[in-house]
Amino acid sequence: MIIDDVLKTFIESGVSVVVGTRDMGLAPEIVRAWGPVVSQDRRSVRLCIPQTAGARTLDNLSNIGQIAVTFTLPTNLRSLQLKGTCIETTEPDAADLAAVERHREAFASLNERVGMPRIATETFWKRELETSSLLVKLRFVPEQIFNQTPGPEAGSHL
Repeated sequence: MIIDDVLKTFIESGVSVVVGTRDMGLAPEIVRAWGPVVSQDRRSVRLCIPQTAGARTLDNLSNIGQIAVTFTLPTNLRSLQLKGTCIETTEPDAADLAAVERHREAFASLNERVGMPRIATETFWKRELETSSLLVKLRFVPEQIFNQTPGPEAGSHL
């Protein structure tokens, strides 16, 4: 799957990002993610999750590798889900950490537009930093894309 310009712009905007995985017993796990960036070849996406809060996610990825990442725009709830395979977990570099900061700023700005005070939005990552100051970079290859925007088309394959 090649990620087009429209999808790339959406993924790299101030969207809410949630990573979903499952364990061998099919028990689901989710964790918030930050700093999504589409690769130059448009075939993979990298993002960061908090190491401690994402421990079960990381375990699931090391055992199974399947990943579902949902991107939701706070201003209108437009949501897309990419399902695929995680191909890398590693320590983030300076570019990844810069992407996390840009994403957090964009996310806070968008939430301000819908009436959520910045201090409330910043709580999302400040609590994470208190329990998990280290981030882990994930890179995955999307294989399917779904519309997850609330409404009659939710769940449809794109």
